[in-house]
Amino acid sequence: MSAVVVFTEGDPWFINLRNWSVILERIMVAVQPADRPSFDWFLNETGLHFPSVEPADRNSVARMVLSVVEELQVELSVKAEWDVAASGPYYGDLVSKLRNEIDVNPGDASVPDG
Repeated sequence: MSAVVVFTEGDPWFINLRNWSVILERIMVAVQPADRPSFDWFLNETGLHFPSVEPADRNSVARMVLSVVEELQVELSVKAEWDVAASGPYYGDLVSKLRNEIDVNPGDASVPDG
């Protein structure tokens, strides 16, 4: 089985559940305990659904996930016993899609509207 990250724009990105659980666990460490239940409807063991995130919150959610993925990218490749060099583009694709999610967020003050 796999988990899926559905982006506001673009194609979904799939990951095996074992590696997704590592990412999810690390994300939830960064989330305040009182806020964790509010994440369940868009971020859970089956993946992440950006269209369900409030538009004003997408940027911060994408940034949080991006920081975790960047931190874990090599570790996840090694755990999966993949060739780290070969799996780099795979996780690199997720990094690119997360950065794009930050760029397309209309609530991001650092990106000019237009």
